[in-house]
Amino acid sequence: MLADGTAGVIWVDGSLSAREDTQMVSEASSNNGVEENKATVRRMIERLSAGDIGGFTDALAPNYVRHCQAMPPELQEIRGRDAMHQWLVSNRATFPDYHEEVESLIGEGEFVAWRSRGVGTQRGALGLFPPMHKRMDLIIIGMHRFEAGLVVETWTSWDNLAALTQLGLLPGM
Repeated sequence: MLADGTAGVIWVDGSLSAREDTQMVSEASSNNGVEENKATVRRMIERLSAGDIGGFTDALAPNYVRHCQAMPPELQEIRGRDAMHQWLVSNRATFPDYHEEVESLIGEGEFVAWRSRGVGTQRGALGLFPPMHKRMDLIIIGMHRFEAGLVVETWTSWDNLAALTQLGLLPGM
């Protein structure tokens, strides 16, 4: 018995006990999962930038939920992989040259946070706003939560005031 009451093997030469070996393997597996999740986020953004919306939404769970205060009230929560796919299709029509570049990825446990730069030219309507044919360049910050290798939930935000100003959609700007 170990001091904490669990069974294990303690070797006189100082090598790891069976319990410590198991803990290290578990931590390594956890770190591999985090690295895989980070790679998934990078791939998702690369696919989206290439115009492959399905390549992005394939990484989402069917019961996916996206939270974003930067959106109008009816879009602050998007529920379901299909609903997110539809929103991305409409967003791509508004910004057909949209490109996003990952600047930072941080993972811990089931979460991956990212900071990216999104650039695009508004060539379609943006809600009630007509196409302005101007370019926006924004910093996007978000966090995905993973389950079984799929994104089940996202929290994301960007500076809407900066976006609307860059697009020439605010009066007097």
